[in-house]
Amino acid sequence: MVGLGPNEEEDQGFVFIRRRNAPIQESIIPIPLTETPIIKKNQVIRQSKRRSSLEKRGKRASSIGNGFVAKPHPDVNSNEFFRHIQAELPEPIKLRQLLAWCGLRALDKQTSADENALKIAKIIEQEVLNDLIDGKISTSWYHRQNGHESLEKTLPRKPHPQNIVNQRKLKEHKATLQRLKAEYEEWTKLISEINASVVNVSPSIPSSEDKISILPDEIDMSFLPEEQHKFLLQYCNEDEKNKINEIEKIIQPLESQFDHIYHSFYHASKFNTATQIYCENLHHKLSSTFLHKQRLERGEIETKHVLQAFSRIR
Repeated sequence: MVGLGPNEEEDQGFVFIRRRNAPIQESIIPIPLTETPIIKKNQVIRQSKRRSSLEKRGKRASSIGNGFVAKPHPDVNSNEFFRHIQAELPEPIKLRQLLAWCGLRALDKQTSADENALKIAKIIEQEVLNDLIDGKISTSWYHRQNGHESLEKTLPRKPHPQNIVNQRKLKEHKATLQRLKAEYEEWTKLISEINASVVNVSPSIPSSEDKISILPDEIDMSFLPEEQHKFLLQYCNEDEKNKINEIEKIIQPLESQFDHIYHSFYHASKFNTATQIYCENLHHKLSSTFLHKQRLERGEIETKHVLQAFSRIR
């Protein structure tokens, strides 16, 4: 088959259409700021309560008649009974359910040495629980009698343990406060008495400006022991006082002399150290010079010079 040219194809009835790209146009699409009606409808459906017929799904047949749910599995702790109660039930029904479960659990755990008494007690307790389960015992607090409030007022309430402790501490602190107040009053009274006595005595005391001179003859040394009396007579006289003054005059210039001697000794020690270092350096230089001179006199050739000579040989 031979291909036809473009002119021959047009002669035979072919129509050629050239497609052009559509022009690009910018547009603004508004974004909804709130939920659309469809989304709102779905949210309302999800949040709505389920049908009442679905609440009975998964329950025991014995629980559907009187509304009482059979007691939970023995592995469930009694502290978690409230988790297994339906949230849709009224509050009085929840209370009745919880009391019945706790009573049945406690009834199973009861033990006693007297089996007959235990059996009788269990029968009575079981009857009370049955009345509670059947609704014969009301657990609702919405329809209480009119005298209930007055009855609550007349019944004594058991005090809280913390209140008892607080009352005891309050009594102890009150007693301590009274004791401290009495002590404070006694101290205040004593201080006022002392201040009054000082005010009465102060005029008879000479002022600090008046110098009080006591002569040696006015001192009574008869109350001293014999040894101390002899010591005072021997050393506490005018001659001993003059000797002490002379000794103080001799000792006073010694401090400056000691400082001068210490300063001189310090400089001498520094000079000795510097001299020793200088002598060691000088001795090292002289010994190295002497050894070098001996090598030259002996004609010894150093290894360094031999290697230099070999390097120059071609």
